[in-house]
Amino acid sequence: MNLFLVTSPFQYLCALEAKKHYKTKKNILFLVDQNSTRGIEQQGKIFNPCEWDHVITTTRKNRTINIPKAIKKIKKIIKGDKIDTFFYGEYNAWRTKLVVENFRIKKDVYFDDGTLTVCELPEFIETKMTYSRNRLFQDILLRLYGCKPTTRSLPRENLELFTIFDLNSNIVNIEKNTFSHLKAHYNHIDLFSEHAPIGFIGQGAVGHKGGQSVSSYIERVSQFAKSTKNGIVYFPHRTESNDVAEAIATIENVTYHRSTLPLELELIDKKIQLSCLYGMNSTAQYTASLFYPNMPIYNLIPPGESLSPRQERIRIFYKESGIEEVLS
Repeated sequence: MNLFLVTSPFQYLCALEAKKHYKTKKNILFLVDQNSTRGIEQQGKIFNPCEWDHVITTTRKNRTINIPKAIKKIKKIIKGDKIDTFFYGEYNAWRTKLVVENFRIKKDVYFDDGTLTVCELPEFIETKMTYSRNRLFQDILLRLYGCKPTTRSLPRENLELFTIFDLNSNIVNIEKNTFSHLKAHYNHIDLFSEHAPIGFIGQGAVGHKGGQSVSSYIERVSQFAKSTKNGIVYFPHRTESNDVAEAIATIENVTYHRSTLPLELELIDKKIQLSCLYGMNSTAQYTASLFYPNMPIYNLIPPGESLSPRQERIRIFYKESGIEEVLS
């Protein structure tokens, strides 16, 4: 049996591609449901239970109770056998480590959860960092629910990366995800038109701890809209709050597009033509470069504003990958 742990719509697309690429049989999907309205809608649009032999779902709430319940259901399915390949999109996440601790696994395949791969490869995988987590009360509860806690997890030996990004490593084997099966399924077409509006990818975590403030973000989008002639089609991040959405929708020269699919598929599904695409270290910028090689794609960089070490790593990677930087 093969186990796929998926926590986002983009991860689900990568899981489908990995299933085709590795030609796996007897596949279990361990799906963590979305908790935002847009996330739920996108998940519902792309999720097909017929793609899987077994589907185990859980919520994001009460993880200490619900994750062990899901693990128990998976154990009933595999009946004491080893998992041939464990596929997941978050290398250093607690859920991932807990699954690893409670199953015998022959091989790991780490696929993308956005740009997280760009950071986790050098930070955790190539440094062979040991994962540690000690929470006495939660660990006692896990044992009561029949689950072995993950207090210390060693680096994975039989690990492989399946990624859209052009990455190199002397530590792990890397397989390239070109989304070839996805492109074929959705009848991929070129949506570039020099006379079309500009696409603008909304940023995640606006107003959240560690994210950009709502006021500065609204001002940034507003100033960008004033500088364009053909208008902007704004694609919100699936976690965007209602307050941000309402403010963006009132900006002059902006068309607020409520996506029902991940952006890569939304453009194809709705046949949205764009003259170029702007974003801020967004995964969709990179995937769009794979789907639409003729479309100019730009990375907006705030002048005089320091980025976090991870965001700076992504910025440099994008620049080296040929995505042009624009100060904004």
